[in-house]
Amino acid sequence: MNTAQQPIRGFLSLALFGGLLGVLPSAHAQQFTVSPATPEVYQPFTITLSIFCQRTINVDPHVGSGAITIEAKTNTIDFLCPGDPIEAPPATIAGLPGGTYSLAARLRTNFDPPQEHALGDITVAPAPPTQPIFAFYNEDIGHYFITAGTAEKDSLLGGGGGGGWAIVDEGFKAWPAAGPAPAAAKPVCRFYSSLVNSHFYTAGANECELLKQSGSGWTYEGIAFRALVPTKGSCYPGTTPVWRLYNDRFAQVDSNHRFIAGADTYRHMIANGWVGEGVAFCSPES
Repeated sequence: MNTAQQPIRGFLSLALFGGLLGVLPSAHAQQFTVSPATPEVYQPFTITLSIFCQRTINVDPHVGSGAITIEAKTNTIDFLCPGDPIEAPPATIAGLPGGTYSLAARLRTNFDPPQEHALGDITVAPAPPTQPIFAFYNEDIGHYFITAGTAEKDSLLGGGGGGGWAIVDEGFKAWPAAGPAPAAAKPVCRFYSSLVNSHFYTAGANECELLKQSGSGWTYEGIAFRALVPTKGSCYPGTTPVWRLYNDRFAQVDSNHRFIAGADTYRHMIANGWVGEGVAFCSPES
């Protein structure tokens, strides 16, 4: 089901921390703005809050200023709260799935449990429908293969491609090569090498251009699909990492890669001699 069809109660918080010797601050957000007003799915956006921060009890006036923290999922930004009305620096959110998220202020003192105050909702535009990426394995040749094409999937299941192909796992999700897709989704290049009888996929623009060069041993077959890719090795909230593995059989002229949305399988294959090449794509969970 598309994430936009059911509100997502994400966690965006504003927290105020007192000093070490009993400073009891209080804070509330008078307003907030989001830019753009309706963030695009999986695209960065900013939240700016106007804050009035006041210390209600100051046991030790020499204790340093409190700090306000804004966080959304793994996104965090800090700024000082000197006691006068201020406008907080915008908090940049890396990107979220489509849906509705709640914004809340959390007040924390040295002595009391945190108190949460609802501020309002933020709506992220929905994503276009995804399509399945089918994952195959051929026991006869020991190779893995993925395809976004339903016709190609049906052909392989019917004995095409030399025979011996079977669905090996649940695959993952992405968007059509030419259909609607989030702006954050990258085109995935598909290559084939007759030398090793294997396909290869990459969302890396540089890697794609390198393999297109004469003498690479790979033939470019076009854009297979569009997929989210990790940022600094991490996937967006609401997505699952798709790991890339290499069988390390270049010397045997038998190179092959597997793309798997399962960390346990990824680790198991590494333990059995495959080379882990990290996260290649990020698959939407719904």
